[in-house]
Amino acid sequence: MRMYWRSTFLLGSFNFERMQAMGFCYTLMPAIRKVYRGDKAAEAAALKRHLEFYNTQPWVSSVVFGVTAAMEEQKAKGEDISEETITSVKVGLMGPLARRRRPHLLGDRSPRPGSAGRLLALNGSIVGPAAVLRRHQPPACSHPLVRPEVRL
Repeated sequence: MRMYWRSTFLLGSFNFERMQAMGFCYTLMPAIRKVYRGDKAAEAAALKRHLEFYNTQPWVSSVVFGVTAAMEEQKAKGEDISEETITSVKVGLMGPLARRRRPHLLGDRSPRPGSAGRLLALNGSIVGPAAVLRRHQPPACSHPLVRPEVRL
């Protein structure tokens, strides 16, 4: 529960060098203190590790927090997880999760029609490029403000 409340401050110390790294580290502090209890050197190393660059949509960061905290717990128990693995998983989750949530937040069109059109075009269908172009730029004559009788 402490990590949840701390996650609301993810953008509280945003900077252009490390983006949300301070907020990420602040959010993970309760988990790191719990799993590395009594080992100040390991705790300091973990905190330093999470001060590296981090940037994704704040609404989906809880997934990255959970995975990273679980990996830190496994590392503290002595399992064979390197620092590079923890950092790589965290960095690997940033981009896809940010892009996955973005269309729903900003009202972008779904990427599925464009992907389907590209696949059709690769297979030689003339419908493919038309689907991609239709997705990106609807014809002006079909816009409801130009022709009110047309319903999209």
